[in-house]
Amino acid sequence: MATTITMQSSTILGNFILVTASFAVLIILIRVFAWDKITGIFEERANKIANDIDAAEEKLTAAANLVQQREDELVQGRIESQKIIQDAVERAKLEKKRILEQADVEIQGLKQKAQLEIEAEKREAQENLRVQVAELAVDLASKIILEDLDQQAHSNLIDRYLDKLGDK
Repeated sequence: MATTITMQSSTILGNFILVTASFAVLIILIRVFAWDKITGIFEERANKIANDIDAAEEKLTAAANLVQQREDELVQGRIESQKIIQDAVERAKLEKKRILEQADVEIQGLKQKAQLEIEAEKREAQENLRVQVAELAVDLASKIILEDLDQQAHSNLIDRYLDKLGDK
């Protein structure tokens, strides 16, 4: 049994030495032949990640700038729309004032025209009345001359002519 234990111990120790030596040779081979490639790959990967992070930060900054620009444009658009509305309101007020003034002028003209027409018709009516009164006076005078009237007949004749005048 002792030989078995010694043999097993030496086998384990031998295996350990062999594995350790193999591992050391593997490390040396990797270090000599592949280490630069492996570290290059890791460096490339690190650089790519750093570049991606930088690009993402730049895009984030650009997006933030674009958002700010759009917000500024929106504010400017609102200001311009308010100005347009205010200008339209002012123009509407001026147009309303102009229309009202024009309507007042037209109304005054119509009033003056109506007043002139009323005056003309009044003068015409007065002239017609004078003519009728003159005709009646002449007619009455001729009847008085033609008829010899007493006081009562004279009053009756005047009343008839006045009634006749009222009928016209």
